Amino acid sequence: MKETPLVMPKLSMTMTEGVLVGWRKAEGDEVRAGDVVCEVTTDKVDMEVEGSVDGTLIRIVAQPEDVVAVGEPIAYLATTADDLLDGVFDGPVEAEAVPEPELVEATPARCEVGQAAAPPGWIPAVPAARNAAAERGLDLATVTPSGPGGTIRLADLPPVRPRRSPRTAIARRMSASAEVPQFVLYRDLDLVPSPHGWTTMFVRAFAKALRRHPELNAEWADGQVRSHDHVGVAVAVDTERGLLAPVLSDPDLDDPGALRERIGDVVRRARAGKLALGEMSGGTTTVSNLGGFGVDAFQALLSPPQATALSLGAVRQRVVPVPGGIGVALRCTVGLTIDHRVADGADAARLLGTLNEVLAC
Repeated sequence: MKETPLVMPKLSMTMTEGVLVGWRKAEGDEVRAGDVVCEVTTDKVDMEVEGSVDGTLIRIVAQPEDVVAVGEPIAYLATTADDLLDGVFDGPVEAEAVPEPELVEATPARCEVGQAAAPPGWIPAVPAARNAAAERGLDLATVTPSGPGGTIRLADLPPVRPRRSPRTAIARRMSASAEVPQFVLYRDLDLVPSPHGWTTMFVRAFAKALRRHPELNAEWADGQVRSHDHVGVAVAVDTERGLLAPVLSDPDLDDPGALRERIGDVVRRARAGKLALGEMSGGTTTVSNLGGFGVDAFQALLSPPQATALSLGAVRQRVVPVPGGIGVALRCTVGLTIDHRVADGADAARLLGTLNEVLAC
C-alpha cells in the first residue's frame, strides 16, 4: 500500500496558493477517483477538489482556513493504484506471527451474548456527533468525551469556525487592483436596437475592437507590455456567493445568436456554482454591466493582470442636439479603464472610437 499525497491544485494560471475551506471526507474514509474530498478557495472562486485515485484517506495535514501553496500536500491517501505489481516477482515469504494486541488501560466494555465486539480503534460516539465530525473532517480521537462509558456527544465537538466570506477572495483581488496605476475614460455611444441583448452586443463588439488594437489586448509583465494572441472576455456575474467572472474565449468569432446562448449558459452555471475550472481563466479583459440596476455610469476596476475593463451603464433614450434643434437617441455611457503602464489616454480614446464604429455596423 502506497501513501499518495493529495496536493493543493493549481486552479488558474495566476494561482500560487489556496485556502482550505472544509473537508468532505474524514480520516479513515474510503475515497474513489472523482469523489469530492474537500473544498478550497482561490483568489477567484471556491472550488471542489476531487480524489485522483481510489484509496483511503489516512492523514489530513491542512485544516480549514489554512493557506497552502500550490503543489503542497493537504492530505495523504493510502492506495494500491501504483503498486499493482508489488510482490509478483518476490520469493515465498514465511508467515509472520501475528502480534498480540497491545493492552490499553480502559474500562472494559461489556460484550453480551449476541453482541458484536467493537472493532480495534473504534471510538464510541453518538450518531449525530459521528456524522458532524465526518462532515467537518474532524478526527474523533482528538475529542474529549463526556458521555457514559467514554462516549462522545455532539456537545463535545469543538465549535464550528465561521466559513470564509466570499468577500475574502474579492478583497484580495481588488487589493491587487489598487496597486495598478489605472485611469478611466467615459463616452456616450449611440446604439441600434438589437434582439440579442445589450450584454451580447457589447461583449462581441468590444472583443472585435480589441482585436483591432492588439496593443491594448495585453498585460504588463516583467517590466514590459505583453500582448495576447486571443481575446478572452470575462463577464462579471452577480451571484449569491459574490462576484464571479467566467471567461468567453474569442466571443467576436460567434454570431450574435450563438453568443447570446453562450453567455446565458455561463451566467446560469455561475449562479448555480457549476462552472468548470477552465472557465475562470484565460481572461484578457472584463465587461461589467450594471445598466439593469438603473446605473448610468460607473468605473470598473481592473482585474490584474488584465490591462482593460469596460463598464456598461443603462441604455436609455436621451435628449441630444440635432441640426436645427434637439432630438432623442438611444445611448449608453460606457467607462473604459486602462492600466496606465500599458497605454495612454489617447490609446484608450481610439479604442472607444473603434467600439463605437463596430456597434454602429
